Amino acid sequence: MPEEVVEKKEEVQKEKPKFPKKTILIVLGVLLLEGSTIALFVMLKGGEPAPAAATDPIEQTQQSLSDNLAEVVLIENASVDNYVGGKTKMIITLQVAAKVESANKDKLDAKVKEHKNEIMNTARVVVSSATPTEIRDPKIQVIKRQLQVEIEKTIGEGLIKEVLLPVWSTYVAD
Repeated sequence: MPEEVVEKKEEVQKEKPKFPKKTILIVLGVLLLEGSTIALFVMLKGGEPAPAAATDPIEQTQQSLSDNLAEVVLIENASVDNYVGGKTKMIITLQVAAKVESANKDKLDAKVKEHKNEIMNTARVVVSSATPTEIRDPKIQVIKRQLQVEIEKTIGEGLIKEVLLPVWSTYVAD
């Protein structure tokens, strides 16, 4: 009887299916093809990525750009009323400044003095007609852009590089 048990164990071990050699060869062949394809692609592509066709290298750094710009105050602390939805009165206190090339600073100063009231009126119209969403925007992008366009209509285009609002506070007045 013990011999029969030993023989059955040997038969069971012999009957276990072996992994076919063809399957192993096919898997190794596929891996070899994938590896060679990747290696060929890397060799043909080259080492470093090429710069985009439409871009030029940056010639000036951020520091040198800020050295060429000056700030001019267009409006000192002004308060403007905005009736949100025709119901709620919101008072906005603001100061408007402009970034300008250093060479044009005196020219812009002269234009601001010449058109001071027009610039103030433009700012009042833009801010009082702003929507609540535009007023609550943390970067106040839409209002800045509108101010720049409208002020450039008054003093001439191309002088102002960017409009700044260093003072911007809002509160609801009932």
